[in-house]
Amino acid sequence: MKRRKNTEIIKQSNDNKKKLSLSKFEDLSNELIYELFDYFDYFFIYEIFSKFNLRFHLLFINSSLPIKINLSLISKSIFQTYYKSIIDINIKRIISLNTTKYFLNYFSINLFSSLQSLIIYEIESNKISLLINYLHCLSNFSSLSIYSSDYFRNENSIYLSIFSLLKLKFCKLTCPSGGERIPLPLAINSCQILEHLILNAHVRLDQLISILSYVPKLTYLSCEYLYGSECIEIDRIRTPVNLISICLNLYRISFNELKLFLSKISFQLKKLRIKKFNDENFLNAEQWEELIINYMPCLYMFDLQYTGLIDDNPRHNLIEQFCSKFWIERKWLFDYYYYKNDNSHYWNFFSIVPYRYNHFILYEQINNDLCKSYQNNSINFAHHLTIEGHVNKDKYSIRFPRVTKLTLRNNYIEENSLFFNDINSIIPLIQITDLNIKNNYFSIVELTKILSLSSNLQSLTLSNTLPFQFKRIESTKLISEYNKIIK
Repeated sequence: MKRRKNTEIIKQSNDNKKKLSLSKFEDLSNELIYELFDYFDYFFIYEIFSKFNLRFHLLFINSSLPIKINLSLISKSIFQTYYKSIIDINIKRIISLNTTKYFLNYFSINLFSSLQSLIIYEIESNKISLLINYLHCLSNFSSLSIYSSDYFRNENSIYLSIFSLLKLKFCKLTCPSGGERIPLPLAINSCQILEHLILNAHVRLDQLISILSYVPKLTYLSCEYLYGSECIEIDRIRTPVNLISICLNLYRISFNELKLFLSKISFQLKKLRIKKFNDENFLNAEQWEELIINYMPCLYMFDLQYTGLIDDNPRHNLIEQFCSKFWIERKWLFDYYYYKNDNSHYWNFFSIVPYRYNHFILYEQINNDLCKSYQNNSINFAHHLTIEGHVNKDKYSIRFPRVTKLTLRNNYIEENSLFFNDINSIIPLIQITDLNIKNNYFSIVELTKILSLSSNLQSLTLSNTLPFQFKRIESTKLISEYNKIIK
């Protein structure tokens, strides 16, 4: 009986040792390690795992798994090393490429036979169509993001070349303003399967209407700068039958123009996000109710953000219209506040539901006689927060549990010795990984303070900020002592 008990004890001890040993990284299975590889950029894997030990080196060089490459943040000298040791010999395994125009000169994009996704920065607009021509021969290519260094001089040729990629499912276009903005001819029986279209460019409504005729399978549409048109032909509006989500940032467009457009494309719509500046026609709750009831039977998310200049006209009547039974039943609730920016006074009326925008700007609030504080215990789920102007922690009850990127701009930090403590009460700085400080002046002591509060910081950007100079070795020591900054 005693021997049996001892045997069980020994067995249990061995089991515990096995469990303990399995907690070591080296004891993970090859399959699990390959799964981990999928979460990292390939250059990172190369630097860490290929030099870890012989087993990991062999795992790395013998792998046949797909490769994701990010060249956007590396120098030309480092690229030369990576190109010879990684890219050139594995070019047919690369499924995702994130690069700038400078590195495209080293290889032809059509050699990436397995490429599925391309993100390219700083490319000239006159080279975009040529680049897209090379993508035609890539049978698995489905995702394209272009950040142009200049405006599209020939927009229509670029749009048509993109729509000729018949397997494309995701497209994001970003470019400065400019160009003639001439609508495309309407497409007839388009075979394009594009599902996700993001236009971070200046687009007129008649242009957008013609673009939609080329993407009958579209499910998500975002337009960052949408302008009105002098004349909209209703018959030209063709509805993508699967369009369920729209996000529009409106410029010089009337509510009637928007209403006409949405009434033709919104029958299947489930999510609508609208941003508008200084046109109170967009604060007519009855107009919105009528539009939603008559043309948006499937809508369950309505997200409105309105910013306007403050004058002597009271706005309480406009705001109270959004407190009717229609809005309460759908749990579409709103809040507002006043703030000062660049010597002007503004007010912001916005949805307070959890699906807030990914980037939120928290402005300095003006005196309490004019100011209505944020909703008590309201929660904002943005990942990027910008704080503008003076900060008074007692005026804000809104919380930001998911923010990891923080931008501080024109905060008069030198006038408030407790500035960073106040910020820390609004958003715990320990959760910040990316910090950008713009147009602020403060001492080395204050910089030390924020770094000590931001122990998980990985990226720090100082723009037009520091009035003092300190040696590079001192700044490096300061940064490394308190946090994890790598750039």
